[in-house]
Amino acid sequence: MGRLTDEAARQLVRRADGRRANGSRGLRARRAWRRLVLRCASGDPAAQDAVRAEAGELPGPDVLDLLAAAPAEPADRAAYLTLIGQGAQRQALDPDGSFLALAYRAAAPEVRERLRTVMAAEGDADVIRVVVSGDQRDRIAEMSEGELDYLGHQLAEHRRWDELRRLIRDLPVPKAVAAAQLLPVEEYPENDAALLSMLAERSARQLLATVERLPATRLITHATGGSYLGASLSPDLSEVALRYGIWKRGQHNEIHVETLRIGTGETTHRFRGDPLTDVDSGNSILHLGDEILIRLEDEDHRFQIVRVAPDLRALGSPSALSDMRRSSGGAVLVCPTGLAFVDPGAHTLRRLEIPRFKNRVDSLIGASVSDASCTLTTLPEDRLVAVYRTERITVVNEDGTVLHETRRNGPGSGFSPALSFLSPDSLVLHINKHFPPKGLTEIWKFTSTGASRRADWHTGAIPDRWPYEEWQGKQLDDSFVTRIYNNADAHRVDPLAPWIQHSTEVASPVVRLLGRSPGGDMYFTEALASGPQRLEVHSPYLPDARALLERPLLHSTPADLRRVLELRPKISDLAVREALDLLAAALSERFGGDIALGSTTAVPRGGPTDIALGEHGTAG
Repeated sequence: MGRLTDEAARQLVRRADGRRANGSRGLRARRAWRRLVLRCASGDPAAQDAVRAEAGELPGPDVLDLLAAAPAEPADRAAYLTLIGQGAQRQALDPDGSFLALAYRAAAPEVRERLRTVMAAEGDADVIRVVVSGDQRDRIAEMSEGELDYLGHQLAEHRRWDELRRLIRDLPVPKAVAAAQLLPVEEYPENDAALLSMLAERSARQLLATVERLPATRLITHATGGSYLGASLSPDLSEVALRYGIWKRGQHNEIHVETLRIGTGETTHRFRGDPLTDVDSGNSILHLGDEILIRLEDEDHRFQIVRVAPDLRALGSPSALSDMRRSSGGAVLVCPTGLAFVDPGAHTLRRLEIPRFKNRVDSLIGASVSDASCTLTTLPEDRLVAVYRTERITVVNEDGTVLHETRRNGPGSGFSPALSFLSPDSLVLHINKHFPPKGLTEIWKFTSTGASRRADWHTGAIPDRWPYEEWQGKQLDDSFVTRIYNNADAHRVDPLAPWIQHSTEVASPVVRLLGRSPGGDMYFTEALASGPQRLEVHSPYLPDARALLERPLLHSTPADLRRVLELRPKISDLAVREALDLLAAALSERFGGDIALGSTTAVPRGGPTDIALGEHGTAG
C-alpha cells in the first residue's frame, strides 16, 4: 500500500466530512473515514497530518475510532497519538513522556523529525525530554545534526539556559558553536564568558564544512583502471579531480574525468570522451571549484582547452598554449603573444596581448610555449603570473603589466622547467639539464625597483641542498613539488619521504607524486604497481584532527588537550589550525589550566621566504 499524497489525504478528509441531516455519515463518507483511519494506523504521514489538522473538530465517535486503531505497544501508541493530534490522550497514557522518548529513539529519522515538528508546533513541554530521553547525556553522541540543532533551539525557546550551557560544554566543537549562538550574552557565566564569546563568534557552517572535508584515514586509495593519471585539488580542498586514459584496443586512449570527495572517499564520474588524436597521453587537468578544465593535444602539437564540468564545451580551436594554472577568477595560460584566460562560464579564451611577448614572436625568438621550454606559475590572491620562456623569467600582473624580468645567465640551458612563487617577490626555478645530466634549482629575488638577483642555486637533487622539512608549510606549484620528491631519473617518490603512508594492498608499489595541498597536509600520488593504476591520498595528520574535532567534549580527556597542542604545529591549513585552537580553548576550560595557543596568522600566501641560503648567496 503506497503512501497518500497530501492532496489525496485532504480529499479523503473532505469526503469523510460529508454527513446526512441527522449528522451521520453516508456510505461514501463512511468508506472514506474508514480508509483514513486505516492509513493513520499504518503510519501514513499525509493521512496523519490531515487528521491532526482536524483534531480539534473531531466528534467523540471519530476519536474513539482513531484510538481503537492505535498500536498496542505503549511506546508506539504514544507516538501515534502525538502524530494524529491527540495530545490529551497521549498525556493520559504517558504523563512523564517516557514512552514517547522510547518511541523516538527507536524511530526512523523521518519519523523523529515529524515528532519534533508536531510537539514544537503544539508547545508540548515534554519535547526536550523526549529528544534527549530524560537526563542521559550520552545520547548527545548518537544525535543527528538536525536533532542537536532542534534541541538547542527548544532549550533557548523555553529559556532553559543552564541546560543549554551544559549542552554547549558537551557537544563536538562545530555543534557547540551553533548552540553557543543561541545563548544570550547576558546568560554567559563570568567564568565561561570568554569561551562562550569565542564560540559564538565563529561560523558553525564554515567550521562544520572544514571538518567534513578532512580525510578520515591517513591513506585513501582509488583504482582508476587507466593510465596517464593527472590530479587537481579543488580550491576549497574538499575534492580532487582525476584525469586518466583507458586504452581502447586498436583505437586510442579514451579520456575519463572523475572527482573524489576527500572527506568520504566517494567518487563521481564526470566525463568520458575521445582525445583530439590517437596518441594523446596528456594528464593536464585543473579543478576551479565550479568548473573542471582539461587540455587536449592534437597531431600538430597544438592544444585545446575543454571544460568538462559542469557542462561540456571546447573553448576555441587548438592553438599554441602552455599548461593551465589557477588565476584570481578562473584559469590562465601562456600563448605566444601574451596570456590567455579562462573566465567562469566563458565560451572561448580571453587573450591578453603583452607587447614584450609579442615583440619576441615578431623577431622570431620566444614563440614556443611548449612544455619542454616554457612554464608558468601564479599567485591568484595577488593577481600575479610568472612565466619562464627563452631563458627569461617574467613576472606580470593579470592586467599584463610587466613587473619584473630577468634573463638567466647561469651555467647552461635546460629543458622541462618548473617554476613556483615563494612569495610575491621571490621565485624558485628548476630545470633539467643534459650536461651534466642533473637538475638545476635557482632561487630568484625581486625588489620594488624591478631589480632581480639569483639569490641561491644548486645542481643535483633538491633535498640534498634543501631538506624536505624546509618545503613543508609552503604553498608551492605542483610542478615544482614533484621535482622535490620524485627521483629525477626514475620519476618515483623517495620511499623515505616523511608524508608517505605505505599501503598493504600491493607490496612495495612504485609511487609517483602528482601534487599536494597548499602547505603539504595532503599528497596525491599514482601507484604504478601491476594491475589497475590507482590514486593515493596521503595525509599523516588531518585524520587525527578530524577525529578530535568530531568527538563530543563530553567524552574528551586531558590527553586530548595534549594531543591537540602536539598536532596543531604539524598542520598548515589555517582553517584547521583555527578549529584546533577553538578545541584547545574548550578543553582547557573543561579541564582547567591555561594554555598558550599558537598564532592563528596564516602561512604566508606564497610560502615563507626563509629558505636557507648557502655559499652562493644570502637571504635578502
